[in-house]
Amino acid sequence: MKIKIISPVSVLIVMLAALSGCQDIDLLPKDNLSDPQFWKTPSDFQKAANYLYSRMESFNTDDNESDIAFGGGANSVSSGTYIAPNAESGYWNDRFADLRGCNQIIEKAETYAGDMAGIEVYAAEARFFRAYTLWRLMKRYNDVQLITKTLNVESPELYGERTPQATVEDFILSELEAIWQKLPLEKNVAAADKGRITQGAALALKARVALFAGTWAKYHGHREDYAQLLNQAIVAAETVRTGGEYSIWGEMGDESYRYMFIEQGDDNSESILANRYVTDIRTHGISHQAYWGDRSSPTKKMADMYLCKSTGLPITAPGSGFAGYDRMADEYTNRDPRMTQTFLMPGTTFLNAQDAALVNSPLFNSRPNTKTGYKLWKFIGEARTVNNQTTYDCHIIRYAEVLLILAEATFEKDGAISDEVLNNTINVIRSRKGVEMPPLTNVFVTENGLNMQTEIRRERTVELAFEGFRRDDLKRWKTAETELVQAIKGFKYTGTEYEEEGVLSDSEATKVDENGFYVVEPAENRKFVAPKNYYNSLPLDETKLNPKLLPNNPGW
Repeated sequence: MKIKIISPVSVLIVMLAALSGCQDIDLLPKDNLSDPQFWKTPSDFQKAANYLYSRMESFNTDDNESDIAFGGGANSVSSGTYIAPNAESGYWNDRFADLRGCNQIIEKAETYAGDMAGIEVYAAEARFFRAYTLWRLMKRYNDVQLITKTLNVESPELYGERTPQATVEDFILSELEAIWQKLPLEKNVAAADKGRITQGAALALKARVALFAGTWAKYHGHREDYAQLLNQAIVAAETVRTGGEYSIWGEMGDESYRYMFIEQGDDNSESILANRYVTDIRTHGISHQAYWGDRSSPTKKMADMYLCKSTGLPITAPGSGFAGYDRMADEYTNRDPRMTQTFLMPGTTFLNAQDAALVNSPLFNSRPNTKTGYKLWKFIGEARTVNNQTTYDCHIIRYAEVLLILAEATFEKDGAISDEVLNNTINVIRSRKGVEMPPLTNVFVTENGLNMQTEIRRERTVELAFEGFRRDDLKRWKTAETELVQAIKGFKYTGTEYEEEGVLSDSEATKVDENGFYVVEPAENRKFVAPKNYYNSLPLDETKLNPKLLPNNPGW
């Protein structure tokens, strides 16, 4: 059963409506949860905490801001033409509103007159969400105001300076360390509460933040103690791994990877934190949008990352077993099966939320539409629904990510990784039912002239593709200045079956490079200025309201 999200504001409005016939009532503002009749029982704290769940991240097209995906048109962030915004409500205002909700619960818990045992878990949830919200702000704006109490119009913190990124990182990590054991184990969560924050979620978020902070420090130098940050990521991820509560999901057989992201994947053994949707309560329209092809098209860069299944080698390696491009199916032959569970190969029969079973056409304007020649299958649900009535969950943190964090943090800290760690992390992911790729070992890397760091990063990109990680990864690795100035390319057209079928118009067919690959956005239209584009600008309206937020981020 999925938990139902109930807004505490809604609860207060209902309460006030019930009392509206009484006399001499001193009504508080409807947006103020300090009402004397609220915060009296554990149920009140639960309702307040429930609202925070509705504020979590959900499905996104953030990978369009990178090199592995292309949206409906050129993306100003991806192409480096982004200009400083006047306002960013969804990134800035909403997050500070979330902080207020978290701080309010935490403060009310500190003055609660009842048995603390009844509300302790909700106070811990509020601290989790405060850390999570600060993380969302910090990874976008770096230095941000560290607000840990509810503010009013006279609070000096409203016009305070930004807190250094390192201090915010340390606060987030210390908060998650302080509260994870106050939360329940996944196995102890009652069926009616399934989806609430667990120990695994707190530890997994800590591992994610520590990896980001550690690699940002290593490659950008905003602090010197990157090794201890990476060690925090290792310890947190290893605690999740050895806890044995989560596992790589394979319940749908050979197509488990694809099904994990649609209806059949709800409540799977790999999901550590999910934004949950329920019929007639919370729904979304991603299944239809994915079917229409309006969200993202994979790029050649993404296609090239999938290894050959028989050898475990990149397609450019001698003897890799790559079948080439002559026929439409060739590029997908003998590749990591995650490729054909992420990309919709021409000729594949597929179900969708809107129409009957269809055979995928290579034409650009045949659903799902494409801008690159490659079509995205990931997130195309199979349950027939009316638009905006889909209910499959968005998995925010998966066990696979935790294993990838453990592998990457180990290598980045030590400059090496043992086969034992590889077998406990990347090779567990590769052994998923239906994927079953050759294992990654040190001998394999050495004998084939590969680079272990590249292979660890490749595995992360392949496993988490189109889940919104890629641009942040390129930024923290400090490789965006190399990767994001390259042309965005799509499928190979010249001399292939696609050309025989006339998939491109005559004018479109001129937009190919010297090797016959379709050029979606040429290199001359892309730029990345360092250090400017490693950062986001603060909303300019906010800097006018509070000049102490200045100076803006580097380059802005």
